[in-house]
Amino acid sequence: MRKSAAMRASLVGLGANLALLVIKATASGLSDSLTIFSETFNSLSDFVAAIVILLCVRWAWMQPDKNHPFGHRRAEPIAGLLVAIFTGILGFEVSRTAVTDLCTGRLPEQIGPYPIAALCVTAIAKTWMAAYFGRHGRALNSPAFRAAQLDARNDVLVSSLGLVAVVVAEFQLRMIDALAAIGVGVYILYSGWRIGMENIDYLMGKAPDPKLMEKIRAAAASVAGVREIGDVLGHYVGTFVHVELTALVDGALSTVESHLVCEATREAVEALPSVDRAFIHMEPMS
Repeated sequence: MRKSAAMRASLVGLGANLALLVIKATASGLSDSLTIFSETFNSLSDFVAAIVILLCVRWAWMQPDKNHPFGHRRAEPIAGLLVAIFTGILGFEVSRTAVTDLCTGRLPEQIGPYPIAALCVTAIAKTWMAAYFGRHGRALNSPAFRAAQLDARNDVLVSSLGLVAVVVAEFQLRMIDALAAIGVGVYILYSGWRIGMENIDYLMGKAPDPKLMEKIRAAAASVAGVREIGDVLGHYVGTFVHVELTALVDGALSTVESHLVCEATREAVEALPSVDRAFIHMEPMS
């Protein structure tokens, strides 16, 4: 069910971004607005990102195999990182083009009503997409969908900025349009950096939130036979957490009894939604 929900959300994102790309590409053809031009490339990056997310979400939900005994969950942070890299390059190019055109005096002569309508549609659609991906990102603990949510939320702000710019430019203040395009490019660049840093943390085994570590400690301590909890370490493997935990038990327990306590502790920790594997070390206590 979770895999089905993830694939469905990926397809919805792909279709929505393709529709917005077509709308803004048409608007760009009818106008020489730099803001509309940069927005078109922003939608192109969103569409490419949606393709990457679709592929990586599919790989992430594949079952563990001989070569990947802990599964393929790192595929989602890889998707987020690729999206961040592409977004950063695109943001730089949009800003560079706008600065060049501003310095050379190449300012737009025609904007028209259709590009303005395209930006309005974009702002409405991206508001819905931000809420949609936000729900799925939380439900599936998916960094790919959280990256899509952040990107959609940023696009709402960028589209609103672009809308103000083209309306002002329509009243003959053409330089505002070029300045807004620079703002769009810088914001795209910032979004790429932010998404990239989050997914690099996942790939490099970032420690979980302290609140989650406390839940892990509490779950282990609640097991019958566990007298005390020692060291607890955790790190992300893709989007899920692997835990190494030391549990102190009565030193008089037999090997079989100690093993049963160990298994019960492992099951209690792995029952937490964010934990994929728990490695328990049992230590005798005099």
